[in-house]
Formats: sequence, structure tokens, C-alpha cells
Amino acid sequence: MHFYFKKQIALLLAVLFVVPANAFAGTAASADTEKPVLRNVELGRDGSVSGRVLDIHGQPVAGTSVEMITRSGKTTAVTDDEGVFRFTGLKGGTAVVRVNEAAYGARLWTQGTAPPKSLKTFSVVNDPNYVVRGQNGDGMLFGLTPAQLLGLGLVAGGIVAIAIAADDDNGS
Repeated sequence: MHFYFKKQIALLLAVLFVVPANAFAGTAASADTEKPVLRNVELGRDGSVSGRVLDIHGQPVAGTSVEMITRSGKTTAVTDDEGVFRFTGLKGGTAVVRVNEAAYGARLWTQGTAPPKSLKTFSVVNDPNYVVRGQNGDGMLFGLTPAQLLGLGLVAGGIVAIAIAADDDNGS
């Protein structure tokens, strides 16, 4: 193998090991940085909106505290035996509906101004005892993204290049 070729391989490997891994692998998306999905909800004539809190099996959750947070402040309601809650005196704008640790975003619209297919009520699924454990399974192989696989391929290629460059069977 020519000395020039070995020099080029060494330069390539040096670049691969100096460039930060995130340049190849990318960064994982954090749940904190993702924008929440806002649902359009049309208010009643008196600025009212109601909703229902259900558990993961679709059964109503009674006695649960529900907070509605808007620019004008925070109000609280408690669900009845059917899991229903109601807020009145609301105005159009954005709001956060909080049930225990879960928060849901909404755009509140006064009656007659809401976009088509807007919701008339909230449905919130809540179960404080329900915990989901796992990892993000969006990757292609073992949870790795395509960019991470590319980075691993480049590192593996560098290792093979070192082995080829170090092979000195022909005595040169």
C-alpha cells in the first residue's frame, strides 16, 4: 500500500474522531422542547365549557380537581359522579386545562367564531396510578435514528480503514 494512501486514511480518521458525535448522530428531541398541540374549543353563550375526566378504561373519574388557566387567571372545578366538570365566564383565547400532572392546551373561541370541527367539550383521560415505561421506538434499529446509524457506519468504516492501512503483508 502506498504511503500517500495511508496518509489520506489517517487524515480521514483524525477528522472522524475530532468531529463531535452530535454532528453525525443528531440530538434527541426533548419533551420539554416540543410544542403542545392546541385543540380548538367553542364556548357556550355564557362563556361556558364543560368536559369529562375518564380513566384509561373509559370510566368516569369522580372528585378530581380540574384547573383552567387563562390570561385572566386560574379557576378550579371538581368533577361530579359522572366525571363531568364545567367552567363559566370564559373569554376567547388560549388556555391550559390541568388535571393532576397532565396539562392540555386549548384555543377557546366565542360562540359562532370557532373554526369548523371545533370541539364543544373537553375529554380528558387521567389515571394517577397508570405509568407507562419505555423508550422512544421511532428509530430504525435498536431505537437508533438514521443519522445515528450513519455515524456508526462512518466509525466502523474508519476502523476497517485502520486495519487495511496497518496491514503490511507485502513488506512495503
